[in-house]
Amino acid sequence: MKKLVAMLALGLTFVGTSYAQNAPQREKSEGQNSQYGQDRKERKSKGEVGRNEERQDKLTPEQRATKRTEKLSQQLDLSSKQKNKLQALNLKQARQMESMAAQRGNANEVKGAHRPEMQSLQANYEKELKSILNKKQYAKYQEDQKQLQTQRRNRSRKEGDTNSRSRRPMEN
Repeated sequence: MKKLVAMLALGLTFVGTSYAQNAPQREKSEGQNSQYGQDRKERKSKGEVGRNEERQDKLTPEQRATKRTEKLSQQLDLSSKQKNKLQALNLKQARQMESMAAQRGNANEVKGAHRPEMQSLQANYEKELKSILNKKQYAKYQEDQKQLQTQRRNRSRKEGDTNSRSRRPMEN
């Protein structure tokens, strides 16, 4: 009988301590989740959707072109004439990208098979963009693109580093 009581007491101690460790986290996460869920529902009802909920590929080419034009217009301080030309260029590129994506979706090809076509499309975009912008604006555009490229490279390196650190080589 004493052994049974001791075992029950020991079992309750383990259960109690494990619950005590997890209870504050549960309450905190439940509060955050319910608050997040309410905020998300409110945004959806207002028509506001977060970055991850509506990705760029769900936007129409016209919407993508307008979004990019507005962003570049603010960054580079474009005139209305430049803005109109840029809108046309961005719309042209967005439509070409969409048609390429449709082709890629229909074909079972090796990853990267469309890379040369994408590179030529980007080179044509850069060439036409350079004719729209003045030298100072184009220099700022190139600088911003280099910074973005550096950020992407650093982000991919960090992700690669975390993966390589978590995997240790097996010892013999």
